Amino acid sequence: MARTVNEIQAAIIADVQADSTLSGLTSTSKRAIWRVWTFIVAVAIAVLEQLMDKFKSDNETIVSLAPPQTTAWLSDKIFKFQYDATDPQVLQLIDLVPQYPTVDATKRIVTRVSVKTNLAGSVTIKVAKNEPPEPLDNLELDALQSYVNQIAVTGIDYSVTSTASDKLKVEAQVYYNGGYSAVISDNVIAAINNFLATLPFDGSMQLTDLEAAIRAVTGVNDVIFNNVVARQDSDSIADGTFLVTGNQYVGRKWPTVSGYIVPETTTGHTLADTLTFIPE
Repeated sequence: MARTVNEIQAAIIADVQADSTLSGLTSTSKRAIWRVWTFIVAVAIAVLEQLMDKFKSDNETIVSLAPPQTTAWLSDKIFKFQYDATDPQVLQLIDLVPQYPTVDATKRIVTRVSVKTNLAGSVTIKVAKNEPPEPLDNLELDALQSYVNQIAVTGIDYSVTSTASDKLKVEAQVYYNGGYSAVISDNVIAAINNFLATLPFDGSMQLTDLEAAIRAVTGVNDVIFNNVVARQDSDSIADGTFLVTGNQYVGRKWPTVSGYIVPETTTGHTLADTLTFIPE
C-alpha cells in the first residue's frame, strides 16, 4: 500500500540524520534546501507507489475475471450459451470478459455437454439439446462454435459436434413369469429405454448393465442375448458393431459416438420386433 508523502519524507530525514557525512544538515525549517529536496523526492516516490498500487489492482482484477479454462468451467459456459432464431445473441466484451449484455436463461438450449482433450491438445465438445436429447441444427451449431471460439483460449482448436443418437439393436429372448404376460413386453421395452436414457452423456453402454436393467423388471426370470448391434447414426445396421453375435459375446461395451444412444429405430429391427418373450 502506498505511503503518504509525510511518511516517506520522515523516513528520508531519518536516514539523513543517521548519516555522519550529512551531520551539518540540522535546520528544521521547511524552507531549508535539504528539506525541500526531501519533500520533492518524497512526492515523486509517493506518486510511484500509487501508480504501482493501481497497476497491481488492475492486474488482480484482470486475473480474477480471467477464465480458468478447466473442463468444468467450459462445460458450465456451454450450458449458458444462448440462442434465438430471430433475435441474435451476440457476446460483448464487458469488464474484459466476453459475455451476453442480457442474460436470458430461457434462451439456453444445450442440455447435455461433454468436453474432452486429446493428446494433441485439441478439445472436442459434444452437445445435445432438449430431453430426451437430440442434435442441434446447423444454425444452432454454427452459433455455438462461434461462441466457444470467443470465450476459449487462443491457439487451441475447439471442435463442437452435435449428431443424431447412436442406435442399439437388441435381439434377445426374455424368460418371464407367465402371470405378467399382459404387461411384460411394454415393461421390458420401457426399462431398456429408461436405461439408455439415463446413461452418462458421452459415456459407454455396458452389456452387463443392460442385462441387469432387463432382469430388474418385475416378472422377468432371465434374458439371453442372441445378437446385439450398436452403431452411430450415419452407419447402417450391417456396418454396426456386434457386441453379441449368435449368442456369443464379442464385445463388452459401446462407447457412444454422439454421446447418447437409443433403441434401434429401423423398421423391422425395433425392440418390438427383436425381443422374444417366453413364459415359464
